[in-house]
Amino acid sequence: MLTIAVQAPRETIRLSVAAPTMSIARTIRPLRLLRCSGSGLLVATLLGLGDARSAAAEASAVAELRTASAVRGLTVEQARQQRRVRLRGVVTFFDTTLYSRFIQDDTAGIYLFDSGLPLSFTPGQVVEVEGTTSPGEYAPIVVPDLVRPVGEAPLPKPKPVTYDQLASGQEDSQFVEIVGIVRWVHLDEASQYHLVEIATGGGRLSVYARQLPVKRTEDLLDSTVRVRGVCSTQFNHQRQLFAIRLMVPRADDLVIEEPAPREPFAIATRPTGSLLQFAPREAYGHRVKVAGTVIYHAPGQALFLQAGDQGVEVQTKAGEPLQVGDQVEALGFVGQGEYTPILQDAIYQKIAAGQPPAPASITSDEALKGKHDCRLVELSAKLIDRALHGSERYLILQNGDFIFYAYLKQTNGADAFAVLENGSRVSVTGVCRIEPGEWHAGEDWRAKSFRVQLRSAGDVVLLQAPPWWTLKKVLWIAGALGFVAVAAFSWVMVLHRQVAERTRQLETQIQERQRAERWREIEQERARVAHDLHDDLGAGLTEVNMLSSLVKSSATSAEEKKRYLDDLTETARRMVTSLDEIVWAVNPRNDSIASLASYFGSYAQRLLELASVSCGLDVAEDLPEYPLDPKFRQEIFLAFKEALTNVIRHAHATQVWLRISVADGNLLVEVSDNGRGLETQVRHAGDDGIANMNERMRSLGGSCEISGDAKNGTSVKFRAPLPGNFL
Repeated sequence: MLTIAVQAPRETIRLSVAAPTMSIARTIRPLRLLRCSGSGLLVATLLGLGDARSAAAEASAVAELRTASAVRGLTVEQARQQRRVRLRGVVTFFDTTLYSRFIQDDTAGIYLFDSGLPLSFTPGQVVEVEGTTSPGEYAPIVVPDLVRPVGEAPLPKPKPVTYDQLASGQEDSQFVEIVGIVRWVHLDEASQYHLVEIATGGGRLSVYARQLPVKRTEDLLDSTVRVRGVCSTQFNHQRQLFAIRLMVPRADDLVIEEPAPREPFAIATRPTGSLLQFAPREAYGHRVKVAGTVIYHAPGQALFLQAGDQGVEVQTKAGEPLQVGDQVEALGFVGQGEYTPILQDAIYQKIAAGQPPAPASITSDEALKGKHDCRLVELSAKLIDRALHGSERYLILQNGDFIFYAYLKQTNGADAFAVLENGSRVSVTGVCRIEPGEWHAGEDWRAKSFRVQLRSAGDVVLLQAPPWWTLKKVLWIAGALGFVAVAAFSWVMVLHRQVAERTRQLETQIQERQRAERWREIEQERARVAHDLHDDLGAGLTEVNMLSSLVKSSATSAEEKKRYLDDLTETARRMVTSLDEIVWAVNPRNDSIASLASYFGSYAQRLLELASVSCGLDVAEDLPEYPLDPKFRQEIFLAFKEALTNVIRHAHATQVWLRISVADGNLLVEVSDNGRGLETQVRHAGDDGIANMNERMRSLGGSCEISGDAKNGTSVKFRAPLPGNFL
């Protein structure tokens, strides 16, 4: 019996309609209620009420997503439409402190967003979830409106996976299983979870577990474990994966398959030089032990050990204090270093105190052979300049024809090398670090570069101070002589008033002329700088604007956008180089031959390195401290730059020599290469560059001499007389 109530203005009429039990909706047919006499009942018509409700229910069922795989299959735009979701699954991991709320049904696992509901579930509970879709920050997720427990069930069978599968991101939110070797363990105080780092399949991932299968965390290191947990990816703001975590729901989901040795340091000590050497029966992946003398130690970061003529870098998070010279055993995982194998995730123990080994006294060429990497070395060199990068103090040094760096980490802002003057000869002691560059077999191979990692400011010893006769001292003497001259001139003025008056008049006229001349020079310099900025940076900015517009254009294809972005990067790099050249040309602190030589050397090495051409430097050590005006420096630099450009574009050379000296009042700059030579009697396309070099040197009263042949390469010699008033 179905009762229908119809509300009229004055009364309610109830109709009882008999209906078969199989379908109430189909028994309701259009009914028409007519106005009754005196009742005031309005005409009401029920047209297919049951059929309408049934159709609405069916449409709602079609719109809802009923499986986790259906949600994960949505695109970002589809998930953003907040489609209705109704799921039933088992909780695989749930901890709001880790922002981890995962369930999994028969099709897939899914993440539940924290929508403010007061929820708390344990793994194994079966829940029903109603909510809407969201694109999430990596994969589609569910924003729940209602989550209610409906029972208990076993966790789904974990899917065996490899590291590559996890790194693809496709296993996000899924209950998986993987085997790996434990590399590091520590307790996260904030969440009270043990963070276990394991290595597997060429990669590393983090495991979060409440409980460990051992009593002491150090007993888990180097064990082979089987882990079951929910894959929780970490991602950036571009929806790109950069790390992987496994969230372990139960204590028995982290199982030791092969325990680590009970006494880790009881294993046999490996010779340092045997790391990553060919050994067909050597097991790989577990820890090895090496022993040696500490030659450098940064607590919580790294230490360097040396045993005989071999050194090794030991990367460790341990912070136990050590002193240089201590005898130490280190236990860690072998990894590939920049040139020499390293030990990663290592622990160590001090065996005895001792003295550090004597540093090997070497040259830059011996360092570049690579046989002293990670060893304590000593070199004598000329100090070119000092620099600061972050917390590290850099010394730019020259040994022979090669420029290298020595650096020291400092915790305070004081400059430990402030007393050293450019041009000093020093001895540096530290750990040699190789930058291998391109490798080829054979005794003639040399590394791209090397650097020396200093341990303290005492590792730099002054051998010889720069020449006493410096520009600064000359200016002091000139100032003292000027003071004497002024005093004498004042005394003469007292005796000879008339001469003094005339002298003052002449001085006034001279000063006016000097101011006018100085103003003219300033205007010329401003015009030159404006011209350089307009020509170099103006064109570059225009190109940047055009490339940016092309990248933003919707009509530009993805491939074209990539090419335009590459062009934009190259243009920006070229503009930075041009701006550096302009700033160097106008900076008055660079108005010296020594500064010019230093800049020419660093510029040549940087430019030729990009072209895979080695560069040798031969800079005279007795360069005078002559001040040079900006025009002189700019003209000779542009000619020098043109010569380097010709080498890169036309010479096909593999070696370039730069020689800078002063002789007979002339600045001499020579650029020689071992390329295919230049026929100076025959005019070729691109000879405008040679004409430009000749014209620039003539403007300085100097000359440009070019010689060369196919056998000996090409030599470009610039000669420019130094300003006469400074000689």
